[in-house]
Amino acid sequence: MVVYSPRTPAGWPTAPTVIRLVPLSLEHLDGVMTWVNDPEVTFYFARLGEPITREEEAAFLERLIASKNDLIFSVFDGEEYLGQVGISQIYWPARNGRMAVMLARHAWGRGVARAAAQLLLHEAFETHDLHKIWIILRSDNAKGLHLWTKVGFRCEGILRDEYFSVGRFHDMVRLAMLRSDWAAAIE
Repeated sequence: MVVYSPRTPAGWPTAPTVIRLVPLSLEHLDGVMTWVNDPEVTFYFARLGEPITREEEAAFLERLIASKNDLIFSVFDGEEYLGQVGISQIYWPARNGRMAVMLARHAWGRGVARAAAQLLLHEAFETHDLHKIWIILRSDNAKGLHLWTKVGFRCEGILRDEYFSVGRFHDMVRLAMLRSDWAAAIE
């Protein structure tokens, strides 16, 4: 279990008291189901509007839990389930992987995404010795782009018409952080 207790500077949104990352378990399925079919949470997902059944999600979670190329965690504030974070598609020879954060709506605006991302980056770089973490976002996701650049990710490029969702193609922005970027940021 990874724990983060943020200090909240004056004027910032109230941050959670303690954020915990707990390795994904089927016991977290009820929590996952609180957001997986919420169109506001999944707005940038390719499958927007396609309902996911409890059985489909359980099977997906089982695959993630068994995977050697995915490090997925549930996010908790105390005992309150807040969402999921993870590094997926890990390519171990190059020690890189794709980061994602999905939070239930009740966790928004509380500093949870940033705190969970910082914990996940620590886990990725310090525990698993990864070299590079990357994120891909739709170019119209202004909040996401702001958050990830604030965390320390750098733009690597634009993938034109890379993603098809809601009846049209979207450009995607790829951001990344190297282990050396992380080390410099925490000094």
